[in-house]
Amino acid sequence: MDLSGLTKLNKKSFEDTYDIIDDKEDFLIVLKKHGVAVQATDSEQDDLEKILKDKYKTPIFVLNRIDQPVTGLVIFGKNKKFTEAFTEMFKERVIKKTYLAIVAGTPEKGTTKLTHFIKKLHNRAMTADEKVDDNFKESVLYYTLIQSFDNYHLLKVDLETGRFHQIRAQLATMEMPIKGDLKYGSRRPNLDRSICLLSYKLAFTHPFTGKKYEYKAPFPTNDVLWGLVDEKLVNDSF
Repeated sequence: MDLSGLTKLNKKSFEDTYDIIDDKEDFLIVLKKHGVAVQATDSEQDDLEKILKDKYKTPIFVLNRIDQPVTGLVIFGKNKKFTEAFTEMFKERVIKKTYLAIVAGTPEKGTTKLTHFIKKLHNRAMTADEKVDDNFKESVLYYTLIQSFDNYHLLKVDLETGRFHQIRAQLATMEMPIKGDLKYGSRRPNLDRSICLLSYKLAFTHPFTGKKYEYKAPFPTNDVLWGLVDEKLVNDSF
């Protein structure tokens, strides 16, 4: 059985799952499409880290992760020196990451702070209002209502902490599940198995040169609601 055509098709599909937004000496900014993992534990599964290592024929270091059904910006280090410095910046919470989420429910108007404690249990996050034990980590985010549609709402989400499935779990706890996110309470899936969560903006200062960088992801085209998003309203919220 000739599998060459299938191999070529799979390779093309992997290329279609990401775009290189910027390629600098120390880092890569990549737009990850939904459906591909940033970093997989299964050696048989192709993920973005492996794809980029094969493309550049050099070590590539994952600096932030977004979930497999999520679209948006991801940064990779191209050397250990930058990777270590950038990782420290993440710990010091000086990297600015902003997400856009389309949710059901009834968000509060204006900007709202959410504080929960999150524990990773297998492949999902458990939330609690108080610290049950040391496995529950404090998780803080701020959401701002940007735009409302008939049955859904667009939120801007700013993370103060970076926990496993944090945005998905915290919004679901407040009865605002992300559209298409069956794992966290959405009533129906999106047809392409994506969820309406976008890693929209990444801003940071280079740890060595002091140069400031800011990147924004384009709105996805795989859901009609993304096509209704008012870009001016989003930009005005910053």
